[in-house]
Amino acid sequence: MDSGVKRLFLLDYGWLAGEMGWFIPNPSLYPEKDEAKVTEWVEIPVTGALIEHDDGIIVVDTGSHPEAEKVWPEALWNVFPMTKFTEENRIENQIKLTGYEPEDVTYVVFTHLHLDHAGQTEPLKDSATMVAHRKELMHALYMIWTGKPGAYFPGDIDALRGADWFTFETNEFELLPGVKLILVGGHTPGSILVSVTTKKGNNYILTGDFVHLQEELEVESKGWLLGDAEEYYTNIRKLKILARRSNTKIIIGHEPRLWEMFPKAPKYLD
Repeated sequence: MDSGVKRLFLLDYGWLAGEMGWFIPNPSLYPEKDEAKVTEWVEIPVTGALIEHDDGIIVVDTGSHPEAEKVWPEALWNVFPMTKFTEENRIENQIKLTGYEPEDVTYVVFTHLHLDHAGQTEPLKDSATMVAHRKELMHALYMIWTGKPGAYFPGDIDALRGADWFTFETNEFELLPGVKLILVGGHTPGSILVSVTTKKGNNYILTGDFVHLQEELEVESKGWLLGDAEEYYTNIRKLKILARRSNTKIIIGHEPRLWEMFPKAPKYLD
């Protein structure tokens, strides 16, 4: 079946900071006996996407809560502070840059449900269908209900109670012609890639947090945010095989140089 994807917009939800060790193992930063070392921090963009399709509008990920500093637990904010968030970064305003309104959105796809990917869903939850892998929703709820939420913010998940949900259980699922959701795990049990093929025959793979940084893809190694090593090492090779296909580009949403590599809304990829 031919693709129905007309345009792919990348959405700018601000910037977040974290210690480099979360993303890339770096032995030069490890403390040695009787010797302290200065940690290295990195700022990364928080991003999402809007897919304009013949059969509907898809938003991929919704970024961090607009009032993260107030509502996130202090310990979590101190580890992953948002360093830039303005009115421009609100999801309503990012969607408007594409020529649409929040109520026009048909589906919200979560690559996973961590706090920098599911924090601005409120304006969309009454009109759009929420889509995630069943493993991801079950894991998020389990971690929250057992009192170990980690990077899942209970407020984000609770806000989606009663929304129109669709969860899939297969390793791959084509949401609409040209938009394929691929289970990879590795970071969280239900982490997915979103593969987008446009009408012009160009392929874009949104990595979510399966890959955080371009360097990670090159060295095939993840830092403290690694969830399942077997899933990660198997599927990082799978991702690189997929990227060998003609007219295919990998979009790593947290890559610090992302906005030098790809345009942000209102510009687009097609």
